[in-house]
Amino acid sequence: MVNWRWYNFCLFWFGMGFGNWTLGSSIVGAGLTWWQATIVVWIAAIVSGTCMALNSRAAANYHVGYPVVLRTCFGMRGHYWPVLARGACAMLWVSVLNFQGGAFMSTMLRCVVGKRWDNLGAQFPPSVGTTLQRFIGFLIFWAIELPFCSFRPNRLRWLYTFKAWTLPPSVFGLLIYCLVQSGGRLASDEALAGTTPPRGSTLAWLVVSSINSAMGNWSTFIANMPDFARYATNPSAVMWTHIIFVPFPAAIGGMIGIIGTSCLQKAWGITLWNQWDVFDAMLDRSWTGPMRFGVFLLAFCAALFNFGTILGANLLPFASDATALLPQYFNLTRGMWFCCIISLALMPWKLLASADGFLAFLEGYGIFMGPTAAIMITDYWVVRRGNIEIWEAYTSKPGSKYMYFHGFNLNAVVAYVCGLMIPFVGFIGTFGVSVPKAATRCDEIGWYVSATVAGTVYVVLCRLRPLDNVDKSLEWEELAREFESTRCVARDTHSEPEATDLEKEAMDGGSCKDGVEVICEPVR
Repeated sequence: MVNWRWYNFCLFWFGMGFGNWTLGSSIVGAGLTWWQATIVVWIAAIVSGTCMALNSRAAANYHVGYPVVLRTCFGMRGHYWPVLARGACAMLWVSVLNFQGGAFMSTMLRCVVGKRWDNLGAQFPPSVGTTLQRFIGFLIFWAIELPFCSFRPNRLRWLYTFKAWTLPPSVFGLLIYCLVQSGGRLASDEALAGTTPPRGSTLAWLVVSSINSAMGNWSTFIANMPDFARYATNPSAVMWTHIIFVPFPAAIGGMIGIIGTSCLQKAWGITLWNQWDVFDAMLDRSWTGPMRFGVFLLAFCAALFNFGTILGANLLPFASDATALLPQYFNLTRGMWFCCIISLALMPWKLLASADGFLAFLEGYGIFMGPTAAIMITDYWVVRRGNIEIWEAYTSKPGSKYMYFHGFNLNAVVAYVCGLMIPFVGFIGTFGVSVPKAATRCDEIGWYVSATVAGTVYVVLCRLRPLDNVDKSLEWEELAREFESTRCVARDTHSEPEATDLEKEAMDGGSCKDGVEVICEPVR
């Protein structure tokens, strides 16, 4: 159902951006000053918003999701790897966000149950990396999430609207509390860094690495945009709304986390970059009825942010990818349930044990998503000039437009490998393997390197080795305008009647099944 207007996207990102407390505070926790971290967040937010807008256009015009857009540029078989890579990233994020939501759930239970929650008895050993209370909160939050796996994004606008109106006031309220605690003063650079602040080249690389980590935080959204933009009523609903409206709430949300962390360091002498640690510290210092009620509301709003992010930005993409890879076993609902179940086994508390660990996680998977997004953007905007024969993306018959060479667009495959390999050696070094210093530096700017190299190589290869399925005589988005005057249905080629279930699967789930073809007819 195409029913997302420009203000729906604005509200979605308004609520999403103000949840960036952990990103901003973790950058401060890594050693940057509050103003350096602020610049980092702004740069990443502006670049991310622009890339999101660019990668939204194809889906907004043709109303198809991520796997289908990938088929047009990677090929009917070549698209499997980027689909699999995004699915793995989405599963990791579901696990991480579930644990964060569980931590907020634990805080809410502490506010309600009282001291008895702190004294549950047997505890996990320190080697586990989390507490019994937070693990219980993790399970409860996960259980609440399960019924929502049956909802599609077009039926969740109410959730994102509610989140957009509740999260910003709660975040600003927490910031005011932090400012009151410190008397409006920020911590010194030495106190925030925990030692002498970095200088010279060390500082420069820390800034660059932090920008890259912030981009890693948004890299999944950049690649995911077709899964949101497909519901747009028209292309203008996604373009300027993302260029303008993504950076401001995202950067402001990150700045609030930066300033709040700095204020509490000044007031309490400790750097708390996890929001749930801030809530627990507030209760430790003031165990009163009003404080418990206030912290409960703050934790509820923070958990709501995680809840919406999991559903729209991670569970849906994973389910879409699973449906594209194994359509005989998965649909959107089954894929979301499967992702939820697997996320229980990934031990996300290990990733969140420190600010450095969280940033390394963001840096790492960004190198897999950057090349994919770059190729999608350059293919649509530069190579094809907005012209896609979308009905051809639903058939793998020999000779179909997007079969390329045995189902692989070799230009895209080579470009992806080139973009991935440069920072990949440094990425291996994050697992304790000894690698050259230069490789480590490449990994510290991995998203930018991988995306820039992949996009550039793809355009150059398409100039040197033009694609046979690109008609250069077409005007800009000429086929998109034709598509607006047609309607597409999926028919079961083994029987005559129109198959509505197959239509839903092909056009909404984005999968290709044997015996299904998409037929476009003029609107009468």
